[in-house]
Amino acid sequence: MNWDQQRVLAVALWPACAAIFFIASCRLNAMPRNTRWAVVVEYAIWAGIGFTVPFLPLVGEWPGPGMVLLTYGLVLVLLCSARAWAGDIAPDEATDASPLQALTWRQAIELRWMRLRARLEVLWQRAQFWKVQS
Repeated sequence: MNWDQQRVLAVALWPACAAIFFIASCRLNAMPRNTRWAVVVEYAIWAGIGFTVPFLPLVGEWPGPGMVLLTYGLVLVLLCSARAWAGDIAPDEATDASPLQALTWRQAIELRWMRLRARLEVLWQRAQFWKVQS
């Protein structure tokens, strides 16, 4: 890879890194005090990635095509969770106020049974090829 291609790839990283840094910073800002520590660290790492990756050429680490694709993939990962963070409000799963709790053995069995039943219904509907599906 020649010098010009390396510079083009380095510049191509800037929008993705800016998006990663912006999204992570906004989510860090939106987190209430009762946000779980693991979630805070996760988004701090995201922001760190978005901030430091554009400076890698200064230390001699030029990005390749794989790094560019990976960085844009990270932007897609963050955008996929945008609905959970709508309105700058942290989702319940990110805070200590999460209503999730351990399932009792009866709830676990019911949950597994309902999932199995739903899968079997889908398989049965697919197996009925003679029926016109609407």
